[in-house]
Amino acid sequence: MASKEYLIQDEVIYPQLIEPRVILNEIKPKYIQEFLKPFEYYISTDLTKEFRLNVKIRKKESKKFNPFLRLATPEDAKHIAKIVKDDYEGTYPYKEMEDPKNIEKLIKSENYKFILFLNEERRIVGSICFKIDLKEQKGYIRTFVVRKKWLGKLDAKKAYIAACLLIMNKFRNIISLWWAEFRTADAKAQYITRECGLRPIAWLPNKDRFFDKIESDLLMINYNERRITECRNKEIPHIIPSVMRCYLFSAKKYNLENPRILNSSLENNYEDLRDLNKRIEINKRKDKYNYVEYEFHIKNSTSYFRFLYTPKVKNLEKTKYKVKNPTELFLFLKKFISLANRLDIRYFESYVSAYKPVHQQLFYKMGFIPRGYIPGWQLNHFTGLFDDYILFNSYKYDLEKVELIREGKELLNYIKI
Repeated sequence: MASKEYLIQDEVIYPQLIEPRVILNEIKPKYIQEFLKPFEYYISTDLTKEFRLNVKIRKKESKKFNPFLRLATPEDAKHIAKIVKDDYEGTYPYKEMEDPKNIEKLIKSENYKFILFLNEERRIVGSICFKIDLKEQKGYIRTFVVRKKWLGKLDAKKAYIAACLLIMNKFRNIISLWWAEFRTADAKAQYITRECGLRPIAWLPNKDRFFDKIESDLLMINYNERRITECRNKEIPHIIPSVMRCYLFSAKKYNLENPRILNSSLENNYEDLRDLNKRIEINKRKDKYNYVEYEFHIKNSTSYFRFLYTPKVKNLEKTKYKVKNPTELFLFLKKFISLANRLDIRYFESYVSAYKPVHQQLFYKMGFIPRGYIPGWQLNHFTGLFDDYILFNSYKYDLEKVELIREGKELLNYIKI
């Protein structure tokens, strides 16, 4: 609904529609609600309808084309895949996004929402993907692309913001955390995403590879305020001293309580080590996109350590583990690092509970560095509350030049890379 201004002419009053203004870089939204509220009269929760954001979002409005948006259907998959492949000249590291059949499958799954950007003739000129994780109440933003011939012509900022508004508004009562990993080779996407309320929270050095060049990423995040203030685990975080810098950064942003600090040393029973080492088994499964899922597990036990290996970018990520004691975790980490060295892995990571300082200490002793403290990151299905986690990672080789927004630079100053 546009606001009205009245024009008086020859004593007759004519209503004149004035395009509303929401200057996002002045608001700097902190939570999802603060991003959505100024637009609540101009956006819909009905994704089946075509949408155009007729709101001025800059002090000086762009003359670039403001696209129409609509939800992708399975028939659009081939167009999305082609844009991804053309934009990255076949070097996009995540090949499933170049496969029309896979994108069609994702669209049909209902766990993914692709928003299309359309020109006046309603031809597709770009797209963006949102992954909806209902179980974790978490959303992931990825693969924002624009046809090459529309670069510089399409108002990419308005397209991106409009898509985020549509999806975040649709799932505002279901998804309480949105996150994304952004390339640090160019700060433009970081700036636009910051205006959608996502803020830097963790540093991923040398994690990615685009256009066959090694790049770092910045993890950015946005919360529903209740996830932090009411639904976050009430247990006091228990961290090791090396995590403190990350914690201070997040505490400043989200008003966190003072943590407990652990200073004890680690001990291992070496007889148990020898016995457990003999019982460790390794399974792996490779899919058609060359991803390799690894699992280390202990025979006759429920303990495991799982992760994903991506040969294209030479990293190990999506680590999940369950152990009965620190000795098991110590052995799993030794196997993990040994494999990383054998495969010449450039980057590997793991999210570690903020309430298990001995686990944190083991990761740190094995060469992992804490590079982000993430409050309310994961749903604890036993308590129904959201637990804090710390992102630990390790990398090889020199860092390339990075471009960061102000809050990204502040993060790096805190964690002292």
